[in-house]
Amino acid sequence: MNVINNFMRIAAAAGKLVLAFVLAFVLTLVAMVPVAAMIAVRYGNVEAMTMDRLLNDPLFTFGSMIAQGVGFIAAVPIMYALFERKRGWPIGWKKRGAVADLARGMGIGVVLMTAIFLIMLAFGTVRIEAARADGAVWRDMAAYLLLFALVSLNEELFSRGYVQGLIRDRFGAAAGIACSSILFALLHAFNPGALEQPLPLINIFVAGVLLGVCREASGSLWLPIGLHWTWNYVQGNVFGYEVSGTKVVSPVDTEPYGSPIWSGGTFGAEGSLTATIIMIAAIWFVWRTRRPERNAA
Repeated sequence: MNVINNFMRIAAAAGKLVLAFVLAFVLTLVAMVPVAAMIAVRYGNVEAMTMDRLLNDPLFTFGSMIAQGVGFIAAVPIMYALFERKRGWPIGWKKRGAVADLARGMGIGVVLMTAIFLIMLAFGTVRIEAARADGAVWRDMAAYLLLFALVSLNEELFSRGYVQGLIRDRFGAAAGIACSSILFALLHAFNPGALEQPLPLINIFVAGVLLGVCREASGSLWLPIGLHWTWNYVQGNVFGYEVSGTKVVSPVDTEPYGSPIWSGGTFGAEGSLTATIIMIAAIWFVWRTRRPERNAA
């Protein structure tokens, strides 16, 4: 009987995760309709809308990221209201000290990515090829600061808020961190360069563990949101790496050198062994300095 009950609990949780992802995907497609309309008007005909052109089109990049943010953010309160409200487990977005948690997370993100960059620069696995400081760069950097805020909010709300919270409520904290990290890696599996070598997806999983530990240690989504926000922004818009395989605007042009295991290759710094080591150290640090109380809602 226990085996059957456990199977039913696992099946029910898995079904909710699948439904949440499908709902988020459908809502993302709905949010993409106006973006697709604007792109169609710009190109004039379908033949001109090649994948290479779309991937290098800021309208498509910004529009698709905003649509994804809208879809995944909207899916969480819908799923929670339909299936989880009576159980009352915390998503983690209501907590006293949220601003302090956000600032702390942002600081950790800056420190971690700066450490990765300096180590890679010292060992010659990344080189600065050029620099620029025209007005367009600073305008785009300001836009990306807001865009990465949306990205960190939607990915953390869905992965650490809903997925980790759902699994934690049924199977415990370790299972919640593990499941949310696996899903987090799978969501990045089709990014450019993700399958170039094993480390990009391994590191996305490790990053998921780091963010999950931040969620568990602080009792709040705001610590992982802050870390995720500045990790992406500093990596791409400050140091010029690809962000999970996606090229963004930066005042410096950096190029990877040597083995992709150490340089990250086309996936960016977070695809490197240097990032693996730094993130594992950060997991230890965050857990060691965790707060004993967790009163998030």
